[in-house]
Order: sequence, then C-alpha cells, then structure tokens
Amino acid sequence: MSANSIYFVSTVLHLYVASTIALQRKDENAHLVIIDQPESSGFPVMEAYNNWQSSPFITTRQYFGRYKKHAEKLKARRETFQKLQKLIQELQPGHMFVGNDRRIEFQYSMAQCQKQGINCIGHYMDEGVFTYTGRKASSQLSDKYVDNAIKKLTYGLWWKNPPTIGGSEWISEVHVAFPELIHPLLQSKVVNHLNSEQFQSQELIELSTRILQQCKLDSESVKELNVVLTLPHESIFAANAEYEHQIKDLITELQSKQLKIAAKYHPRNSGEDLLNLRESGVQIIPSAAVLEALLTVLPERTAIIGDMSSTMLITRWLREDMPVYYLNDNNPHLIEILHQIEVSSFADLLYIDL
Repeated sequence: MSANSIYFVSTVLHLYVASTIALQRKDENAHLVIIDQPESSGFPVMEAYNNWQSSPFITTRQYFGRYKKHAEKLKARRETFQKLQKLIQELQPGHMFVGNDRRIEFQYSMAQCQKQGINCIGHYMDEGVFTYTGRKASSQLSDKYVDNAIKKLTYGLWWKNPPTIGGSEWISEVHVAFPELIHPLLQSKVVNHLNSEQFQSQELIELSTRILQQCKLDSESVKELNVVLTLPHESIFAANAEYEHQIKDLITELQSKQLKIAAKYHPRNSGEDLLNLRESGVQIIPSAAVLEALLTVLPERTAIIGDMSSTMLITRWLREDMPVYYLNDNNPHLIEILHQIEVSSFADLLYIDL
C-alpha cells in the first residue's frame, strides 16, 4: 500500500516546488493542502489549478487564514484544526511537506501525527531567500521569547519556534535548489537537491499554460523580448523616491541598445502601471502572470532584472540559460550568494550585448 504525503502550500512558488517533488515521488499518494489564504480572494491561481488535468495530487483542500478581525481568525483556525485532525486520522501520512515551518497548520498536523502514534517525516521545501540567508527575525527577543510564549499559550506546547525558516524540530529533510549555499542551521538536516529539469516536464508546462491562460497572456507576445523587469510591491516605490528615476533611467539606457523591454509589476499592487512605463514604450505583462509560469514561455537568453528577492533565485534555479541581474545592493550577504549562482548587478548589463 502506497504511503500518503501531505503538501502544505501558501504561495505559487510552493505549489511549483511541491509539484516538482510529488511528480518525482510517484510511489506515494500526494495530497495538496492550500493554507493561509485571504478569505476574500483565495489562492491566486486556483482557476488554473482546477483545470490542471495532469496534477500529481489526488485530493486538494483549501483553508483560509487571513481575516480582517482577530476573533474571526481564531474561530476559523479552530475549525481548520478540527478538519486537519480528521485528515490526519484518515490519511495516516508518512510524509509532510511545507514551505514555511512556522505555519501553524503544519505544526499542528505534525503534533497530531505524534499524538496519534503516526511516524511522519517532516520536509521543508525551498521558499527562497530565507533558505540561504536565514530569517534574522527568528533570533530577536520578541520572536524568540514573546511570540513563542504567546503561541504556546494560545495553541499548545506542541508549537516549536524555528531558529530560522526550515530549522524547526519538526523538519527532518530539506529540498533546496542550491544545496551548497543553504544556511548553516539547515545543514544538519537530510539535504535533497531540487532538480529543475522537472520544471520542463509536460505536467508543469501544462500548469504554466493554464496560469497564463487564466491571466489572459498570449505567449506569442513575449517571444521577442530581450529584457523583463520584475518590479517589487508599490510600498518600495513610496519608501524610495529615487526608485522610479532609477527604473526609467535604466529603461532609457537599454532602449538605446535597441532592446525590447517588458515590465511585470507585483500582483498585489493597486494599479496596472503605477510608474507609467507603457508611455516609455515598455510592454506591460499582466501582474497575475506569476514568474514561475512566465519562465516557461520566455525565449532563451531573455535577461531578467529584479529587486533583490526570491525572484533572482527562482529564475536562476528554473532557467539556467537566462542572464539574471539585481537592482539594489542593500544586502551584502544575499549579494554574495547571488554572485555564487552567477546573478550580477544590473550595472554589468549595460556593458553586455544581449
């Protein structure tokens, strides 16, 4: 009898990583649990996911976790715990995967396995930057003691405060894109390399196609692009008055090289083209076209320029053929990591012919 595995996902990146792993572990029955979603909107690519015929997941459940009122959140979380308790009893999972082991649903489920005498192995799925730089907030007194105490009092002594994302006692194995670069606190776990070749499988290409169809992006419209700018949340624009000037100066410089440029804004921005880049001749890619899906249709050697974030790591992991450049240099540790995987400063791009 095949073992059951539960995959907790809260972001589209987690969905891709979970799918990559599940497609490789064909001897297990994979079950998807989507968590921490806003009650008003839910999972951003749910329509595409529901139409994904070659999904490796046997069952799918979605639990909301973001509410306007604290009382609503606590009530909903108790209801979710009851559902998870029944799910654990039903599936008797041998493996449980999560992209962030601070998620209360994952920890509760692992505690339930322990309580019910189920031998379940906890797995951490690469979530991006924290995998390599560590989560600094985890070592702060407010997080390490105050938040930890509140969670234990609110939920139970089973809550374990991770020293960094992926570092809790619930996690035995980690699945990462760049094993040699992971944070020291993760190196004591069993380390598995995420193979990016699975990203080009027919199953994941179908998922990406469904997502692009959902956001009404014609894949032919990006076939001639030379550069794609992936822009951060609008709060960054507000906090840094020079950001808009930096972006527009960069666009002017690139256009002087006769390069065709597109920009993709953050999906949670309040407007479609906040920096009015279309007026400068820049193609605007729908913000709902998540990077993971977009990377399946962008032509070879398209340059990706983005803020210092998981975008850089995701692109380098999924598309080794693409040149990748970061915009800002305010995180020396992350810069060092990016340089090791051949991600360069955007200033270097200005001296290269694409």
